[in-house]
Amino acid sequence: MPVAYGPGLADRVRAAAPEGVHAAADLVGTDEAVDVSVELVADRSRIATIAGFVRGAQAGIKLLGGGPGADPGTDIRAAARLRLTEAAEAGRLRVLIAGSYPLSEAAAAHREIMAGHTSGKIVLVP
Repeated sequence: MPVAYGPGLADRVRAAAPEGVHAAADLVGTDEAVDVSVELVADRSRIATIAGFVRGAQAGIKLLGGGPGADPGTDIRAAARLRLTEAAEAGRLRVLIAGSYPLSEAAAAHREIMAGHTSGKIVLVP
């Protein structure tokens, strides 16, 4: 369930997850996102950020991606591939497609991605 950022974020997350939060992935990188994750998840090894590298490093959480001191996530992706493939095969994984382009229109697909308004994957079709 999505929750809005801003004052009261921790309370909104608690209301959405009354049994507690056991892991958090910060995909925004704000101090608020990192601080609320640390507040709600007892085990800092179960918190990761792909955007808040400075604050994440200060908080002692996992840094993932291409930022300074971050784990590029190679092992995580490798471990997830089989489970994701099995989930897709069983129909338990839903991939949202925002748009489909012929390969000859790859530049238009790239412009759509760069505009930042997609909600789903962009597919290039040969």
